[in-house]
Amino acid sequence: MIHPPRRWHPTHRVGLLSPSANPAVEPEMRHLLPHQAALHVARLPVMPNTTLEQRNAAYPAHVETALGAFGALALDAVIVGLTGPSYALPPQEDQALQDRLSAGAGRPVILAARAIAEALAALGRTRLLLFSPYPGWLTERAERYWSEAGLDLVQSFKVSDTFRAYDLTPEEVADGLAKLSPSPDCAVLISGTGAATLDAMEWMRARLGVPLLSSNIACAFAACRRLDLPASEAMRSCCPDLAGQLPRP
Repeated sequence: MIHPPRRWHPTHRVGLLSPSANPAVEPEMRHLLPHQAALHVARLPVMPNTTLEQRNAAYPAHVETALGAFGALALDAVIVGLTGPSYALPPQEDQALQDRLSAGAGRPVILAARAIAEALAALGRTRLLLFSPYPGWLTERAERYWSEAGLDLVQSFKVSDTFRAYDLTPEEVADGLAKLSPSPDCAVLISGTGAATLDAMEWMRARLGVPLLSSNIACAFAACRRLDLPASEAMRSCCPDLAGQLPRP
């Protein structure tokens, strides 16, 4: 019997570890992964009465334990959906952590900052304009991380002096992007998995005229690349230059 192509049964399973209060990484990742990839989500632990800085320092120790929350579910890859903790590390140590987590899990584990570096390399962009929804101290860490990674950080645009990633609207992201004037050889990075970016990126991509990249798009790209999956419609709309690096549907 000849069967039609599968529409609802996945060929791959991707796990996602999300900070407990992150409102954007899960819905955006579902749009950014192609329909062949099922998305399975576990939340990192709640840490009451802690600051953002304290949580960022504590998250890496929780990630390995949280990977076990999927039990016997046969995952093909796992995305760790947070960027901030990586910015406290030199890029080489962050890469070593990703390698160590992948070896321990027996499958690719993708850290958001390493996925961004991979996506920038795929785009052939070494000059970066950083769009930051972070407080000053975390923006400074991000700036240092990307400079140490060998990128030319030409501008850093900070949305606020406080942490705004979780409550930024797509309209606010678009208004911030409208203030940028990137040179043609740059890429614009909207850092932070918790910001709702896809609508704003789709609205502003043609206006800015350079590749727009977010933590979530980079993570989806890295997962698709490892699993030989095509780009989703959302990735093609928001970052066609990156989508073109993936297999055709």
